[in-house]
Amino acid sequence: MNRSTARGNFGARSQLTGMRAPSQVAAETFDRALDGFLRASEDPVRHIQPMLVEHPDFVMGHMLVASAAIAAKHPSMLPTLRSALDAAHANGVESTGQEGAHCMAAHAWLDGQAELAAQYYTAILREWPRDLLALRLAQSCHFFLGNRRALRAVAELVWPSWNAGMPGYEHLLAMMAFDSAEHGDGDWAEALGLQALAMQPASPFAIHAVAHALSARGKFRQGALFMRQHRPNWLTDGRMVAHNMWHAAMFELESGQPARALKILDECLMPQAARSGSNAADATALLWRLELDGVDPGTRWSLLSDCWAIHASPGYWPFLDLHAAIAFSAAGHELRARSLIQGISARGRQTGPSQDARVVTLSALRAVQAFVAGAYSEVRDILRRLRPTLERIGGSHAQRDLFGRMLTEAERRLQSEKLPQSAEWGVAA
Repeated sequence: MNRSTARGNFGARSQLTGMRAPSQVAAETFDRALDGFLRASEDPVRHIQPMLVEHPDFVMGHMLVASAAIAAKHPSMLPTLRSALDAAHANGVESTGQEGAHCMAAHAWLDGQAELAAQYYTAILREWPRDLLALRLAQSCHFFLGNRRALRAVAELVWPSWNAGMPGYEHLLAMMAFDSAEHGDGDWAEALGLQALAMQPASPFAIHAVAHALSARGKFRQGALFMRQHRPNWLTDGRMVAHNMWHAAMFELESGQPARALKILDECLMPQAARSGSNAADATALLWRLELDGVDPGTRWSLLSDCWAIHASPGYWPFLDLHAAIAFSAAGHELRARSLIQGISARGRQTGPSQDARVVTLSALRAVQAFVAGAYSEVRDILRRLRPTLERIGGSHAQRDLFGRMLTEAERRLQSEKLPQSAEWGVAA
């Protein structure tokens, strides 16, 4: 079948002007699924899959499934990605240039070449700057790589091609808001995010962007209130629910309400941790912060270690590796921690993160182990040295701040060890 015989045009909201659909119903279904994907409000695969059964030659339908697998940033989704690509090529359909470019980018991710995938998505945006799916995936790749400069560059690349009257503009605003927060421009980020929410309140992604903006500005009490007020719009079955829970808990913790943060951990994040590596990372990061602030972790580390025993994939993403290391080390599960290190080293001989990122990962992992062992001077020395390069593990500035908190606590404990103690009362003389 030649694509010129396709009968459906994509709706204005998708902005996929260089692609076609096998029917108008298929195009409208895709638009709705893409909207849910960009808002992070629901599973796009569940919506598009029935249409793919009816129209197995629907290339962009398969690519939306592929996009959800890429955004998950976990190797457990690679079989889904491979199947989607195989299906996109299996029906002898002549792809348009834009469709073919999406396939090339997805193949690069499948091959473990995240940087090349990011370059391909960026190339799509140069030719089709209103392709919201390509923009979302370009930012996702750069987030995975910890490349803040490129995150901003792709947003700036497409910005001149948009205006407020275009359908889908709210998605662009939300993505621009997140990018601005990552670059420390909290005022602008908050304004963009709130504008996006005014256009579409039911957008967990835009809520997430505003949360980053408020965190960057140190507006923790306002952030806690914001997350409570918008809870009905982010507490969905979408992929970002656990991460927005983490933001809500962090605002409570930073506002001096550790009991509220612990309640969110126990009632929301711990149950979610069993579902994915990203969810386990959010629960791990929160529990680590709570323990650094003096909260008794109880048996929670053992439970999280068991989650990581299922979800850990050594060497695939440094960000997840380090959170797995925290859980394994804090739980005292040395065999699991050792296996993680061996897996990261073995992955170094295959595809995966750059060698620089891997070196940073192994060094930061050693700092985690040293902290648990009470070797605070080693923690201080490692994290001070890594501070300029820690961005390479991926994740956001707010997430990587966990290691800044570790450094501060290590320095505090070292200083405490130097203070003279009263033999009778155990307090500074």
